[in-house]
Amino acid sequence: MTPAQWTETIRQVESGGHANSIGDGGRAFSSYQVHPDWLWQWATTLSIEPKLNERWDDWIGRVVLEFAQFHSAWDPLELAMYFHLGHRSHPDKADWDKAYADRFIAKAVA
Repeated sequence: MTPAQWTETIRQVESGGHANSIGDGGRAFSSYQVHPDWLWQWATTLSIEPKLNERWDDWIGRVVLEFAQFHSAWDPLELAMYFHLGHRSHPDKADWDKAYADRFIAKAVA
């Protein structure tokens, strides 16, 4: 799976591709359902500034794509879970979200 494919799969899993989605009690936004602190952390870490007149979802998509490229050596499913949980996990750990993993796998092959 390429970073671009991973990014599109995340977009579909998180919101079905709806750019105006808001979740997690108003803390997550865009089709990628990112929290402001995640966006700030990775946009600054990867030095990705928004372009003049760029839509939020397009800028966030560029950050998520670079995040995927930065972690390209990772297993795609484990990276998806890291994106989802905010920390690394593994299928044998209690915090592993099997339903999320199943949605990622289903969208990845769609």
